[in-house]
Amino acid sequence: MTTALNTPFPEAPFDFQLLFEHAGVGLLEIAFDGTIRRINPDGAAFFGLPADALAGQSVLNVTHPDDITRTVAALQSVISGETRMAVLEKRYIRPCGEIIWSRSRVSLLPSPGGEPSSVVAVIADITELKRAQQDLEALNLSLQATLEGGLLGLGIALEARDLETSGHTLRVMQFSMQLGAALGLHPETLAQLKHGASLHDLGKLTIPDAVLLKPGPLDASEWAMMQTHAVNGHEIASRIPTLPREALAVIRSHHERWDGTGYPDRLRGTDIPLLARIFAVCDVYDALTSDRAYKFAWTQDAALTEIAAQRGRQFDPEVVDAFLTLFLD
Repeated sequence: MTTALNTPFPEAPFDFQLLFEHAGVGLLEIAFDGTIRRINPDGAAFFGLPADALAGQSVLNVTHPDDITRTVAALQSVISGETRMAVLEKRYIRPCGEIIWSRSRVSLLPSPGGEPSSVVAVIADITELKRAQQDLEALNLSLQATLEGGLLGLGIALEARDLETSGHTLRVMQFSMQLGAALGLHPETLAQLKHGASLHDLGKLTIPDAVLLKPGPLDASEWAMMQTHAVNGHEIASRIPTLPREALAVIRSHHERWDGTGYPDRLRGTDIPLLARIFAVCDVYDALTSDRAYKFAWTQDAALTEIAAQRGRQFDPEVVDAFLTLFLD
């Protein structure tokens, strides 16, 4: 006995037009020259225009000007057969001027009667997703600016206690950025260098005033105490959750020497973190060219001569070479 559950239903002709009109996403047929041949109701609603107003005009007319080149390239890659499907995120402009975002998938539309002459584009509205991403990016930039401002403020506060020449922290940061750029550092790495530079002497907070502010030469025990500021600064800065490891390396290792006679770890050559090697040159140059309680400022030429003399001894030779180019006319 045949039940209702297993009684086959007679097959009805599939209505592709009905599927086109109720797909739930935008569907466009676009001729090879960019003309919109057909568009479904969901696609028309996305653009904010009636379907008959869109049919016959170029898809480039509603594309954001900054995305036209990418749109043409995607169409050409599909038309030429270079790729079976092109996927791109792009912007369109509604008649009211509102910018909307889509994730579009474009593929060749076969033609039963001969060679294909159009592509089909499936467009999904991702405007809200893009706006959320932009809000997050703006928040991230704001938080980053807050962090940088806080680090710089702390670095400048350290200058006041150490009686260093006003502006030392800003100058060594600027020198470091210029030198890092000359060495081809990625922007993210430059930011890490900047953060390390702003807090390079954080550990001097742990040095007693009698040692830190002593006007004359330090004795052996005082010098040993002064040297602890690199490790102490690294330890304090390690408690800042967002401070990257590379920035911490600047704080700990900017007194290491290329020849292995520096402190605190007596690292040698390329065992010294690159950002610390870069910062060390900038820090020494600024110290040489600034008035301090125990010395007068050196001239620029004298300081550069000393930096060059320490090439391969105190400093990384390649970093020195790049630093000297900053002063070429």
